[in-house]
Order: sequence, then structure tokens, then C-alpha cells
Amino acid sequence: MSQYKCQFWCKPHNKASVTCVDCGDFVFDNIAFLCKLCSERQHQKHQEHKLVPIEEYLKMSKSLTKSVIEEHKAQETSKSVLLVDDCETLCIKDVKQLAESLNMTHDMPVNVLSIFGNTGDGKSHTLNHLFFGGKEVFATSSSQKPGTIGMWVAYDSTSNTLVIDTEGLLGVSSNLNRRTRLLLKILALSDVALYRTRAERLHNDMFVFLKDASNVYCEHFSSELEGVLEKHNIDVPLCKLGPKVVVIHETQYTDTLDCNSETILTDDQKALGSSDKPSLQRAEEEITSRFLALGEYPKAFSKIRYVGVKSGKQPTDFDLIREAVLEELNSSSIRNRKSIAVIMETLQVLNSKFSNTISPRPLSTFSDQFFRCPTLCLTCGDQCKLSVSHEGKHSPSSTYCRYQHLHKNRVYICGKCYQNGDRSEVMTKSYEEGESPWSGLAKLAWSGYVIECDKCGVIYRSRQYWYGNKPPELDSVRTEIVHVWPGEESRPENIGRYVLDQIYSVSETIGQYSAGPTQVVSDWITDQVAPPYWVPNHLISNCNSCRKEFVPLAQKHHCRACGNGFCSDCSAQSKPVPWRGWGYEPVRVCDKCFDSTDEELTEEYLAADITAWKVTECLKTAASVVKSVVEVPASMVTDSVRPDYWVPDVDIIECYQCKSPITQDKHHCRGCGQGFCSGCTTSKRPVPDRGWTYPVRVCDTCSLML
Repeated sequence: MSQYKCQFWCKPHNKASVTCVDCGDFVFDNIAFLCKLCSERQHQKHQEHKLVPIEEYLKMSKSLTKSVIEEHKAQETSKSVLLVDDCETLCIKDVKQLAESLNMTHDMPVNVLSIFGNTGDGKSHTLNHLFFGGKEVFATSSSQKPGTIGMWVAYDSTSNTLVIDTEGLLGVSSNLNRRTRLLLKILALSDVALYRTRAERLHNDMFVFLKDASNVYCEHFSSELEGVLEKHNIDVPLCKLGPKVVVIHETQYTDTLDCNSETILTDDQKALGSSDKPSLQRAEEEITSRFLALGEYPKAFSKIRYVGVKSGKQPTDFDLIREAVLEELNSSSIRNRKSIAVIMETLQVLNSKFSNTISPRPLSTFSDQFFRCPTLCLTCGDQCKLSVSHEGKHSPSSTYCRYQHLHKNRVYICGKCYQNGDRSEVMTKSYEEGESPWSGLAKLAWSGYVIECDKCGVIYRSRQYWYGNKPPELDSVRTEIVHVWPGEESRPENIGRYVLDQIYSVSETIGQYSAGPTQVVSDWITDQVAPPYWVPNHLISNCNSCRKEFVPLAQKHHCRACGNGFCSDCSAQSKPVPWRGWGYEPVRVCDKCFDSTDEELTEEYLAADITAWKVTECLKTAASVVKSVVEVPASMVTDSVRPDYWVPDVDIIECYQCKSPITQDKHHCRGCGQGFCSGCTTSKRPVPDRGWTYPVRVCDTCSLML
């Protein structure tokens, strides 16, 4: 009977000399085999066990049948082969090689069982004793080096199961992320997954691993597995019935979750009747609560079962573990057995699709998130890379952001400075730095807004030429999208409000002076640009037709044909005067010229250069439009150009400072944007932070701060 080896501590295993019915660790028909040395060690504390020499047992026992002997011999010849190495390379190329390596047939339906856990928790040792009678089918190690590198597979003919041993978590690896991905592939392939832990209390890493594995299974593996099953016409889809998980928790001193010992319960738990619940139910509830504390329950697994073993200083009792594992393997609720051809093809599909290069950098023990500023960009969500409670402006971890009109986070960078290696941020302005508001308003109406750089001066005017003006982004500036942090004000765009302020200023100034000097200036400007054939304004004292005398403020009109001065009544007609250079559009003429034929007027009058007058007439028309704009209801114009930080007029009921009611003449402080009465906004100061580079209205409080 030399084929019977000791099943206990000796290594290599000695020849068995006795059998013990009471030892329940490693059994065949409830019989354990021990050598002499292991028997003495085992039974020092178990002297009551009944020991029978093997020869006597074989003579008196009829339970050790031929099938048991063949089973024992099969376990003696079992071996494991490397399925996938630590670089995610398949070492078994096809189904034929796998079948030959494990002494199987191609169409043999089997279950797949795998084991997971931290390095050093005895995963290989557990598989050897659960399925192979303690024979070292999967290599174990008594040194600090791990016994399993990569994924190894063996076949157990008794339970008709492919058993896969995996590399331990938390062990030293050249690429921890790649190893974790490989573990998830094996878990997706399995029908039953064991998680082995010898921690006195369940660690959080087990729950995190299973939760993340569930998410990966549902999001990435389900569709691939379903495709393989449809190809082989398998009725029960893997993607709808995930693997079962059996948590094997072995402790030495601490009670397991399903222990029947007295448990200290809170008053609420006692009120709910927790003490009356079966121990297994309490264990499952504890497992569920731990998963929910992480945010979600792993929905990919069809079942999570807990098996607790408190071994103390005795060898591990594998009977309870084996019973639970075999029960799950034989359960009809797990996925149907599959041929090794389907299993091999599934592994090939997963490994070929998810084999891209992955960063080897492991996660830091002290995450950078513990110490980084938690502020996020309002437009892209990027986090500030500086430390918590830093001083000064936020600094983004990414240089790229996305534009949002709400935050106006597009800025201009001076093109010349950028080419010289400098970064100078510029913005649109109504007039140049140091220019008077009156001159700035005139240039704004004539040549548009400007973009001015502190180093390069004015780099762009929106209407610099009569036609063909290019947008600033083509030549003058470079556009950048910047991050917007909470608490920052939106970027000022005050050109519209500036124009409105200047219009009000012009209107008030005109009202302060008499119309007489204004009319004199107007007549003088008209004479300077009038066509040569026009009679100068200072020589016209009476209407050339009705001889009506012009009073000082009376409007004088020139006939575009003859050039004489007339009153409004005598020059109300209009007709084309192309021979004078006015083109074919109708223009003002006197009654006499209106009644004359074109031939008569052509012979009498010659063409003249009237370009300057056309320009002046356009300006006068623009001035009349300005006057009409001023007469538009103020609320409509003001709201259309109101800066973002200003309080709307409809919300201003009383002065922000003196609290007196305001019904009209509401004034905004350009610094804080609140509404005030006239008496509380008498000061004017530049507010460059808001885009007001010239003196503007501010409240008394902001006046002291600026």
C-alpha cells in the first residue's frame, strides 16, 4: 500500500502507517491517512481518537472500494499548468493543448472555479486540500517569495471542475494594474469564485475588489461573453447570470460573522429582533451593509456566500469549506457547465480585446487628493493643483478648458508678444489709454473699438478701413480659453455701457450751452467742406426765392443744383442732380431748379467735387440718430448694456447706502454694481479691475477704497 501517502504536515509526504476516522481534515470515505511522525504530533491533544493501521483497516473495512483507490491514484497524477503568465500572455494556445495538458476531452462539460485573495493567505494550499487531497498540485511557498505567478489551471475529475489558482493581491509586481486586470478576466470566466482571507476582521480591500469587479463585469465583459455564448447556442447567457462568490474567512482568535457565540447588540438591533436571526443570515446582512457603505452592492454576482472558520491553533478544518463549495458547484442556480472549447474561446476573446498597454504606476498610499485644493473649474471641472488653503490665484492641473458663454472665459493674447515668447492678456476697449472721453467717443463712432496692449500699444481697430476689416483673431490676437474658478468675477465687457454714458454726457453738455454758438460752429464746419458752387452760410441772410429773412437759429438749406440758400418751404422738392456729382438718388433742390429740365440745368451748371460734403452729411445724420437714441426709454437701453455684476434696475427700490426710496435717477456704482441715489454717488474714480480705465461714477464707500 505504498501509494497511500501521509496527508498531514510532512513534506515530501511520507508513507502512511495509520488511519484515523476522527480526523476530519483530509479524508477519503471519512478516513484520514497519517505517517507515524504526523500521527504522534496530531494526536498529542487528541488521544481519544481511534487509530487503525492501514493493513488492518483494509482487512476489516469494506468502504474503501476500487473507485476510492482509483480516485486517490487520479489525485496522485493531477498536475497544474500555466494558463496565463503575469504579462497577460496565453501560455495555452488552443483547446487541444489544454485538453492534452489536463487529460481531458474537447467536448467535456465542466464548471470553472477560481480563487482570489491577498498574497500569503493560503489560496494554493486551500485548493490543494479542497480538490486534490492535500497533494501539492498548485505550488506553495514557505519563503517570502510568492508561490504563484500568473494564472495556473488544474482539472478535478471528482467534481468535474477546472480549478484556477491566481496570483495574490497586494503582492510585489512589476505592473500591479495589469495583474488586477488579469484577475478580473479570470473572475468573469468563473462559475464560482472563492475569496480567501485569513484576516482576523474582514478588510475593506476585499469589498472594494468585489465591487469594482462587478462594475467591470457589467460595463465591459457582458457584451463579449454574450457574443461567445450566442455563437455556441448556449441558452443561459453569462451576462445575465454572473458568477457566485464564496467568501472563505478563517480566523485564529476572532469570532467569524456566522459564529453562534453571544453577540453584543445595540438597543435598536434588539428591538428589531436581531438576536433571533440565524447566524448565517446575520453574516449575509453584515456583508451587504459593508458593500452598501461603499456606495453600491455588486449586482453582477448571482450570490455572495460567507463561510467562516475559527481554527485557533489547530489545522484548518476544510470539511465545512468543502461542503459549501461543492454545494455551490452542484447547485442548479449557477451557470450551466460548458465545454472547454467555449471556456478557451471566452478567455481568448477577453484577453485579445483587453490587452492594451496599461500604466504600471500604482496608486499612492497617500493620495494626492488628500492634500490638493478641492476647488474645481466652473466650466470644465478641472481641479486646482495647488495645496489646500493656498494663497493667490488657483492653478489648473490641465492647460485646456472649454468655452462657456455664461462665464465668458475666452480671452485675447497679444499676437506680437506671443511671438516674442511673452504672454500679455489684452481686452477690447472703447478708446486708447490716456485719450479724453470726448475724443474717444468720436473715434469709437468713426473707427470702432480698439484692442490695446500695455507693451505694444494699439494693435487693432475694428473699423480701421472703409471696408475689408479683418477680425482680430486673424492677425492681431491669439484666442485662449481660460479656467473660471468659484468667486471670480466674469470678465468685463463694458463698451456698450461706455457708449451710453458718453451719449448721456453729450446730451447733458449740449443742454448746458445755448444753441447760438452751437449753430455758428455748425455753419462754419459746413462752409469748410461745402462744394465750391455753394453760397457760404455767412453770406446768406435771406431766402433766395421768397426773400424771407433768416433769424439766428433758423435752418438754412442749399439747393444741390444752383447752390443758393433757401428756406425750408422753398427747397422742399427733390430730384436727381447727376451733373453736380450727386449721382442718381433724389437730393434737395429749390422750386426753380425742380421746374427746369435736365438739359437746361446741365448747360448752366458744371459738376463739382462734393465728396467732403457727403461725409459731413453722414455725420450730421448720425448726430440726429444719437438724439433719438437718448429719447428712447432709459430702462430699455440701460438693461441692454448692463454689465453682469450690476443689480438690475427693476430690483433697485432703495439706495444701497442711505436706504432712501428711489423712484427715478437710479445710479449704479461701477465698483460694486449696487444701486444708489444721486447723493451717494458723487465721486468719480477709474475702476480698472472692472474694465473702467477712465473716471466713472462710484459710491462713497468704493471711492474711499479706490
